[in-house]
Amino acid sequence: MTAQPVFRIASSRSLDAEVMRILDETGGRVIGHLEDREGDHGKALHEARKGIKKLRALLLLVRAADKPLMKGEGRRLRDAARLIAGPREATAAVETVDRFIAAFPEKVEVCHLAEIRDALDARHARITGQALDEARDEAAAMCRAALERLRRSQSLADVSDGAVLAKGFAKALKHWGKALEKARARGEPEDFHELRKAVKAHWAQLGLLRDFMGGNIKKRRAEVEELGERLGEINDIHVMRDGLANGTFELPEAIDTKPFDRLLKKQARALSKEALSDAGRLLDNAPRKQDTRLRKRFAKAA
Repeated sequence: MTAQPVFRIASSRSLDAEVMRILDETGGRVIGHLEDREGDHGKALHEARKGIKKLRALLLLVRAADKPLMKGEGRRLRDAARLIAGPREATAAVETVDRFIAAFPEKVEVCHLAEIRDALDARHARITGQALDEARDEAAAMCRAALERLRRSQSLADVSDGAVLAKGFAKALKHWGKALEKARARGEPEDFHELRKAVKAHWAQLGLLRDFMGGNIKKRRAEVEELGERLGEINDIHVMRDGLANGTFELPEAIDTKPFDRLLKKQARALSKEALSDAGRLLDNAPRKQDTRLRKRFAKAA
């Protein structure tokens, strides 16, 4: 018998049992990564943050079962992820420069990309070389507290049909629509960041509900994932520009970062235009009216 994927609601089991299974299995993996002191620190923390994002997407999906509880524990998980964000942010900075070196080889010299990368790589080594034991322990404790409170909640035990999921699914799409509207109107970094969060949440929910949804969900999920990656690149550019401006990256003063900043700004405009177009198309083509479909599917599974 093929094992059920850890982050996927099985159509053969009750909804409440599946929600608890996913919380336990995904949460257990997150805590395991946080407590792993033997392996690659950077990789373990990156996997822990990815797992926390999945847990938050699940809580958003079942939010209608108990809004205050899901919102509160979602925030607790968010704060846990922030405690261990440093190594991933340092890695993203190096990866951003690597992408520009590959995409614009003719700009490497004039933008001082090799020198900037060397400095960022040294910073990355310093940050990821730290075990961050105290932060990891605190993050693990916060995750445990969130999971324990969710386990004790009668709200999740009462989740028995698709109406709750349909509301959560619709809310993620509504968040997408609002974020897209702001990104189109203002185009500020925080607008694109919100759009990325909404897109990532929708992607995770498509994975959770793939057994229950009609249409070519596999194709849509791949397209949504690609959009999320592009929005991630835009976010990395905004973070890079901010870091160059405020000195966060502690680059040598001899490096003139103005040419690189101009290139970053130009690329952000190009990527943003493409991302906004794709975000609008994918939102327009999103699965709608899932309430009836999910109710029927869970009624059959019961």
